[in-house]
Amino acid sequence: MRTTLERMIRALLPRQYAIDGAVGALVALLCLPFALRGNFIEPWVVLVVWGSLSLRRASPGIALTISWVAVIAQMAFGASANAYNVAIPIILYATARYGDGWVRWYGLISAVVGGLVASAYTVLVTNTGVTANAEALPILVFATVAGATAGVVVLGLSWTLGQLMRTADAARQAGYERFRARQAQSLAERATVVEQERGRIARDMHDVVAHSLAVVVAQADGARYVHKGDADALARTLETVSDTARHALGDVRLLLSELRHEQEAGPQPGFADIDTLVETMRSAGLMVSYTLVGTLPDLPTGRQIAAYRIMQEALTNAMHHGEPHRDVEVTVVGSDAGVELIVQNVVGQSAPSRGTDLSRGHGLPGMRERATLAGGTLDIDASTPGWFRVIARLPIA
Repeated sequence: MRTTLERMIRALLPRQYAIDGAVGALVALLCLPFALRGNFIEPWVVLVVWGSLSLRRASPGIALTISWVAVIAQMAFGASANAYNVAIPIILYATARYGDGWVRWYGLISAVVGGLVASAYTVLVTNTGVTANAEALPILVFATVAGATAGVVVLGLSWTLGQLMRTADAARQAGYERFRARQAQSLAERATVVEQERGRIARDMHDVVAHSLAVVVAQADGARYVHKGDADALARTLETVSDTARHALGDVRLLLSELRHEQEAGPQPGFADIDTLVETMRSAGLMVSYTLVGTLPDLPTGRQIAAYRIMQEALTNAMHHGEPHRDVEVTVVGSDAGVELIVQNVVGQSAPSRGTDLSRGHGLPGMRERATLAGGTLDIDASTPGWFRVIARLPIA
């Protein structure tokens, strides 16, 4: 357990200790010529001031205590205020900015009490012998009150400035923490969306692969009963094919079921369902202009599912963020190389501008994941003011 003294000392970097020591030494050297012309105690007070200034950030409480000890010694030996007393406001500033708990209140109380005592002492020392004069007493009282007020104001402003800087530092730190939290939230949302999309992909691919392997197993089982030539050899060969495919089917179902997280089996949409998708979105109130250019190639089922899901998500985004009374232009370009999907819409004024950042939003990362796993690409084009365009390209091979 840390001792009380250890808790009063803040850990600083080596360069910070060096800077504080250098600042204290500089102030002491500048004030030393004034101290040498005064009371014999003042050079020693300067050395104490150097030490307290060197400790002002590492331990504001200890630094303030040392300073007040020096000031008490200064007053006890009748020394007047000197240039080295400028260290007091500096240390009071440090107590408010770097001190914790009672140290800050210690600094505030010291600012008030110290201002009163030091100002009264200064007035009385400079007016020695006048106190017995009754005529000068009102003037002396006024000077004492005015000096005490000025002292409290000066020391209090030093403490207040430190408190303001402390509050500004806390506000900057809080702003940085909020920025980090938003970044972490954005990354978490993106990871969640990608995971959800992979689950949907696993569901679709489970149905596709399971169906294909089931057909292979059925064909192999049926071919075992075809006796041509060496029927025994044909039977053994087809039995091997059947066993291999059956084991592969079991392994695929096991692995993809783990990815699916108990999702129910769903339909296998493809190119043939795009017209139905467009009509569904129209019935939901979305104005869709659909154009098919060329002939859709015979893409594998997995890529057709990816194309359908990308178009579905792009139209959903257009419904949520687009201008409701403007057409969403959907263009599907088929060629021997593959298929290109283009969905573009006018962005509503209230919709945030995503630019090309695919890490934002709930649908864009999923669309990119779909395109990438299908061997294609997905581009977001927001370079035209007021327009948002999704361009997906899926190859045939």
